[in-house]
This record gives sequence, structure tokens and C-alpha cells, in this order.
Amino acid sequence: MEDEFTFRKAEVSDFEAVLDLASQLANHIEEESPRLTVAQFERYYLSPEAPMHLLLALLHGRVVGMIAWTLTHELYSADVRVYISDVSVDRSARGRGVGAALIDRVKAWGRLHNASKLGWEVWHRNFGAQAFYERLGASTDREAISYVMRIQDQS
Repeated sequence: MEDEFTFRKAEVSDFEAVLDLASQLANHIEEESPRLTVAQFERYYLSPEAPMHLLLALLHGRVVGMIAWTLTHELYSADVRVYISDVSVDRSARGRGVGAALIDRVKAWGRLHNASKLGWEVWHRNFGAQAFYERLGASTDREAISYVMRIQDQS
């Protein structure tokens, strides 16, 4: 199934397609659509200094999936890891191997960069995604608990 799809890094011209996939993901996890601008897209995902990587899956030239990730390093263990921030597959392409293929490509990228693990977070009520990741061989991290601290002014 996967050979129907092609994969490439995102480009500026992909902004609307990426925003649509991000909005589909946000909607699925009961969040508002992101207020991503083209400038932010370029700065965080496309520029040579961008901290994030963004890979797209295409079917017949149309963007149908995306995965965003970054490389992290832990001082206490000297361990290199890949953190995946977003995975989204268009409704029309789900169940066709796109998500698994995107994860596989990031896993291969991680190996090339000496990473020992992939890590990501899943919305607690996204049971479909949890089952999907478990089918791929992932498991929940029993050693760490995620914390969040808002840093923007709440006044």
C-alpha cells in the first residue's frame, strides 16, 4: 500500500495543506484550529535554523499526511532521542499505511542521528491513535510523567 505514496520535506507552498492537517488534528483532539502564520511556518519548520523537521506524505501530488519532529539530548544519560510533536493523516487517507510509513521514516532518520528512542504525547481520549501506536510496537512511558507550565501572561 505504502508505495502509492511519496514523501518529501515541506516547502512554503505546502502551508495551506499543512495548516489543514494541523486543523484536522486540533479538531480531533477538541482544540481550536491553530493560528499558524506563514512566517511561523517558515521560521520553525523550513529555515536552515528551524528547530523542527516536517515530512509530508503525498498521494498523486496531494499532501495527505505529515509528521513533525526534533532531536533532543539528555545530559544525565547522554541519550539522543527524537521527539515527535505532530502526526496527522488526512481523513481521506487513513487506514492506508500513511501514518506507519511516516513513523518509519522518522525512525530511520533517528537511527542516522544516533537516537535511541522516539517519543511523543497522545491526547488521553484519542483511543484510536493509542491503539495504532501500540500496533506499531510503541508503549506508554511508565518512567516519566509529562508536566506542562504555561509561560504566557495569563492576565
